Amino acid sequence: MSPDSLKYEKRNNAIYYPGTHELSYLHPKRFTPNPEVLKKYGLSIDDKYYILRFTAFKAHHDINEGGMNLNQKHELINLLEQYGRVFITTEREIDPEFERYRIPIAPYEMHSFLAYSQMLVSDSQTMSSEAAVLGVPSFRCNTFVGRLSVLEEEEKRYGLTYGFLPRQFDWMLDAIERVLQDNETKAKWSIKRNRMLEDKIDVTAFWVWFIDNYPESVKEVKRRDFDFGRFK
Repeated sequence: MSPDSLKYEKRNNAIYYPGTHELSYLHPKRFTPNPEVLKKYGLSIDDKYYILRFTAFKAHHDINEGGMNLNQKHELINLLEQYGRVFITTEREIDPEFERYRIPIAPYEMHSFLAYSQMLVSDSQTMSSEAAVLGVPSFRCNTFVGRLSVLEEEEKRYGLTYGFLPRQFDWMLDAIERVLQDNETKAKWSIKRNRMLEDKIDVTAFWVWFIDNYPESVKEVKRRDFDFGRFK
């Protein structure tokens, strides 16, 4: 079961659906952000805040990969602090000078916290895609950029997220600043998100139907006239 952004692989044993994994739990039919989460951390929905997410790059597929260096993180924080509060969430031990930005948020609260934020800047693939489907501007800086089909579609087709290689960090800062200075950013990203949702399905509804009707569902979904529209 793969997102249709991977159709180019043309695997005979794959079923390609119009969606992404993140839409299985963040589609508007499955998720509504909870503003009470913000109160717990002294914030309101009117506060402007920015989330930085740094990964550990310790998974098998992360070998020889990397993201932003220490100096780049300093530059990024200095820029964002001009526009609002900055919070850092990370998989690993945080650099001591950034400790005051750390937010010890519970994993089950993270998506509400992300949904109300102004922006995510990250070296994480998953959270960048989560921000995209929530309609939150996201910028990603790592060596995976340009190689991941789902994020490429979210960027090139819908303009919901942007990826930069570490050597393109200055380009990313310029792009971030343009978004920060645009008073219509929230409205623009809402339109982009709605356009994406028009093309995609409620992935959970599709998966449930597929499992409930297995194995007949395999034959049905592979028919040329199969209509995914029933799961929107």
